[in-house]
Amino acid sequence: MDLLSDKQILKKENPFDTLCHYLSKRLVYGPGERDLVVLRHAVGIEWSPDKFEHRHVEMVCYGDSNGQTAMSRTVGLPAAIATRMILDGEIQDKGLLLPIKRDIYQPILKRLAAEGIKATEGSKFFE
Repeated sequence: MDLLSDKQILKKENPFDTLCHYLSKRLVYGPGERDLVVLRHAVGIEWSPDKFEHRHVEMVCYGDSNGQTAMSRTVGLPAAIATRMILDGEIQDKGLLLPIKRDIYQPILKRLAAEGIKATEGSKFFE
């Protein structure tokens, strides 16, 4: 990416804006390219000294080479769905909410699945 080269760069208002401008010219998708989002959560649970469980959730989402990126879909759609739920009165709670309540996350996951964004879950016990 030539970050350490001696090439002249266009300086902006501050170093952050300068770097963003520089990278925006180099990190552009080529024809037919697309992005990919891979999510994996793995949790180990010790139920007793001799019983363990390994749970995982996985999601893979590909962007459209001629449309929306996977990143924009996996970030924007959950926020849009939650906003619609608030506006429609499905979410009545006030304040800063974490999506750990079933009545919040289950409808969001169902609507994401309808948009093609699905996660798979698995569990394995060990002794």
